[in-house]
Amino acid sequence: MTMGSKALCAAALAVLAVPVAAEPDLSGTWERYPQPGDTPDPALVSPPIPDPPLKPEYKGPWQENQAKLAARIAEGQPAGDNYVHCIPDGMPAMMQGMFPMEIFQRPEQINVTQEAFNQTRRIYMGETLKPASELDPTFFGHSVARWDGDTLVIETTGIKQNVQFRWTPHSEGMKITERLHLLTPDILRNDITVEDEYLAEPWTYSYTYRRMPGYKLLEYVCEDNRDYVDDEGRVTMRIEGHE
Repeated sequence: MTMGSKALCAAALAVLAVPVAAEPDLSGTWERYPQPGDTPDPALVSPPIPDPPLKPEYKGPWQENQAKLAARIAEGQPAGDNYVHCIPDGMPAMMQGMFPMEIFQRPEQINVTQEAFNQTRRIYMGETLKPASELDPTFFGHSVARWDGDTLVIETTGIKQNVQFRWTPHSEGMKITERLHLLTPDILRNDITVEDEYLAEPWTYSYTYRRMPGYKLLEYVCEDNRDYVDDEGRVTMRIEGHE
């Protein structure tokens, strides 16, 4: 073997010896960051969520409902969301992380379980996103994902129309794209883009989460389902024998 051949061989072996960067492990329990009472790092905090850029024909009714809900909150009443109906948030609201959530990661599938209502979404790695027309609408939709470097890109569609985030109407064809990436070893960012025919342009916002070492999710079961929201956004208890 010539000196030149030996040099080429050594260079090839050196390249093979360089470890390939593995996808980050997102497994574990996470909570929204910051939490009340925290002194947060401004560089890590997500900006406020903007109003949805609804088309004019949908924006007017949405604003009317927001005004009703704001009035109820000013009265000290709870907001009329899915919690009141004793049903899960569904997507994308479950990712807001009001309660802790757990990510379970393996090569072919990633599960995200939200403590509230024990909600679990299943994300299938390496699969192709199906058109919404081929799916039965569900609370969490159908999610597929891939790695883009150190960022987990998740696409979701097939969400029930009555499953809404911030009471925002949408079609059955709504598509949600999430990009999860670590800002630090213990801070996770979720950049979200919602696309839908009800929107004049994509709706983008983000959430930031903090790792919770050692925390185990608690059981959360809604047992009564007695409350409902009336047309004025008031939460009312349904009592047997009374309307």
